Amino acid sequence: MVAKKKLTKNKKSVEKKSAEQKSALKFENQKLFDKYLWAYNALPSHKKVLSTMIKFKQMYQPIGKPGYPDPFGRKKDANEWLRLKRAEVYLNKRDLVETFDEIHGKRLVVTSRGHKIFYKDYPLAKLRDKPWDKVWTVIMYDFPEKERVERRAVRRRLMKLGFGSPQISILISPLSIEEPIQKLLEGEEVAEQVWTLRAERILGMENREVARKAWPIIDELNLLYGELLEVLPKVKKNKKLKEQWREYFLAITSADPYLPFELLPEDWEGGKCERAFVRLGPVGFFKALFRKFTPHYDFENLAQGVPNT
Repeated sequence: MVAKKKLTKNKKSVEKKSAEQKSALKFENQKLFDKYLWAYNALPSHKKVLSTMIKFKQMYQPIGKPGYPDPFGRKKDANEWLRLKRAEVYLNKRDLVETFDEIHGKRLVVTSRGHKIFYKDYPLAKLRDKPWDKVWTVIMYDFPEKERVERRAVRRRLMKLGFGSPQISILISPLSIEEPIQKLLEGEEVAEQVWTLRAERILGMENREVARKAWPIIDELNLLYGELLEVLPKVKKNKKLKEQWREYFLAITSADPYLPFELLPEDWEGGKCERAFVRLGPVGFFKALFRKFTPHYDFENLAQGVPNT
């Protein structure tokens, strides 16, 4: 009898898994999507919320009580309201948001500490709210091989400040950040090995071409944004697929360096994807934000040489 129950349970589990796979979104570059999804799952929850609060302010409506019950006694959007309320409490405790009373409820606003954390992760996003001055900050360095540890440390820290690398020993950024660079170089005691320049143009290359060489991830993200747009028509008719689409979009946009609009490819699909994401509306948004979605490929096990079973 016990064995029969186990068989029935296993059969139902297999059927459920099979049904989920049939209703799952499939992409031509599925491994790439799942790679970004795996990395997104590893992010702390407060960083996920902060980035969406700053990138997609319109998704965070004032917190008011959920609507009146329907004929079946269910309150409209009650679950989403509870998720938003939990997010408010979670971020308030960390001094990342504060609330202001409005007619329709309480408005969540990111604090200066919250902005500081966001712009540390996305330094180039500062240029999305104002026109770029079209001047590059260029860094060239030359370390002897015996100082390769220092070279890697300096390069890694400069990349975190918003630099891309079009060539070995050259870093470039659209940001004007001479002061942070100077502090870094003096702190590491490597000022003699590093040259910092400000240039209005790179001879022989258009600015967009410079950006594509310095941030090659842009072409990959544009490809994935395009695939998200391709499946959008069928996503709108299916609640499950809509949830998955949101999760994939959030994973891809979390890897986006957020270059100034002037440096993005002319066929950039990211903006269309962002508008589509907002048009899907706030209902279900917080579920996608906090749910741990399982990629098709287990990249953690693959990295350790363990097959995904």
